[in-house]
Amino acid sequence: MSIYRKVEVSMWGDEKFRRLTPLPPSGQSLWFYLLTGPHTGIMPGISQIGRAALAENLGWTPDAFAKAFHEVFREGLAKGDWEARVIWLPNAIKHNPPASPNVVTAWGRYFNLIPDCSIKVEAYNATKSAIFGMKKPFIEAFGKAFCKPSYNPFANPLPIQEQEQEQTDAYQEEESYKIDLYKKAAFVGVSQ
Repeated sequence: MSIYRKVEVSMWGDEKFRRLTPLPPSGQSLWFYLLTGPHTGIMPGISQIGRAALAENLGWTPDAFAKAFHEVFREGLAKGDWEARVIWLPNAIKHNPPASPNVVTAWGRYFNLIPDCSIKVEAYNATKSAIFGMKKPFIEAFGKAFCKPSYNPFANPLPIQEQEQEQTDAYQEEESYKIDLYKKAAFVGVSQ
């Protein structure tokens, strides 16, 4: 069983906290900042911020930041696209799953604001994989929030007359439903 603690993002701006000795440049310091810093958004693990801003926020030189980032990258804890100014923590969603389908919907709105890049595609695929391991309401919320409307696999393509016909199987088995939707969602959302 894991033990968690809540950390308020606002601590980084707190006057007393800022008077403390700053974090020295290191992989551990950077990792803690990437997890809890004010640049983090509502969707776990993906943020829009560049290396210069991160280094400046921490009070580090660009070289010290590069060395610390190399450490967290080497361990597979973070990836960065410095041209798009996107940071991604691949395992964040495993440790911060959505509490409800409404959270997934909010994630979709936030995710649309992240610049398109290869890291965004990786984050999309990891999020999709995590959500498709959850219950049906989460999967449906993902489909509505993350898939482009014109390619939405959750939209019913049948004409109204056919929709009114009696359906013999109202619900599919949960696992077959997930597999079917996952296959459809593989071709929508973020373009590769």
